[in-house]
Amino acid sequence: MSSTSAFVRLATQSDAEAINEHRSSAQIEAQQYRGSLTSSDPIGTEMLFVAGYGTTVMGSACIFINGTSADLQHVFVTPEAREVGLADSLITHILSDMQKRGVSRISGKALPGDRATKNLFERHGLIAQTIIVGKSL
Repeated sequence: MSSTSAFVRLATQSDAEAINEHRSSAQIEAQQYRGSLTSSDPIGTEMLFVAGYGTTVMGSACIFINGTSADLQHVFVTPEAREVGLADSLITHILSDMQKRGVSRISGKALPGDRATKNLFERHGLIAQTIIVGKSL
């Protein structure tokens, strides 16, 4: 993959199938971690980004913009494209795009034990603000 440069761009309608597959795969992977990412419906304008190599989409992200705040709802890179910087390219692009749009705050979520997502966010300056604890009764 290193011989072909990575791309990151806004998603188009032709990316819908890949994004849906990524969302499904992310939900399956999330089951291995403690906690839950279930929350209320996102508020704001949805933006979808895709990333990959050549013409193949291998990663995606969903973000909701509400005024000057953005909530990163979903980040996923296919297993065969991990550890080569594709997720970093995706986050770097999103942060730049959000600044250009006047967004002054961005947040995302990582489940307990999901060190890869936590580390990705921290590499780009997103740090833990609140730890939510809970127990099913």
